[in-house]
Amino acid sequence: MKEKFGKEYKLCSKIEIDKVFTQGFHISQFPLKAFILNSSDADNIPFKVLISVPKKRFKKAATRNYIKRILRESIRKNKLNLETFLLQNNLQLAICISYSSTEEITYFELEAKVNRLMNKIINHVSE
Repeated sequence: MKEKFGKEYKLCSKIEIDKVFTQGFHISQFPLKAFILNSSDADNIPFKVLISVPKKRFKKAATRNYIKRILRESIRKNKLNLETFLLQNNLQLAICISYSSTEEITYFELEAKVNRLMNKIINHVSE
């Protein structure tokens, strides 16, 4: 599998996003909170992700964009385990990840948190 994280991995459908927040479950790994829903898209993509950094916590757009950029990069680097698990079990997920802290953390700390969050998702889905 490739380490690309292109447009096909982005959750864009308003209907699907609403379903994730109303019908899905959530998993926390501070400062990240993931809302997850089993999905059945026609695509052959194992999961789609929406990344949210609230304006209430970070007023400057440059700061929000920076956090979203490093979150996307961390997901791209750590998606392999989740992707292989979902493909083996023939599952598809819609995931909304929200950054909930009021402080910025470093790239390496955030990458470790994303890795732990992916492992928690695998454990919860496999139950």
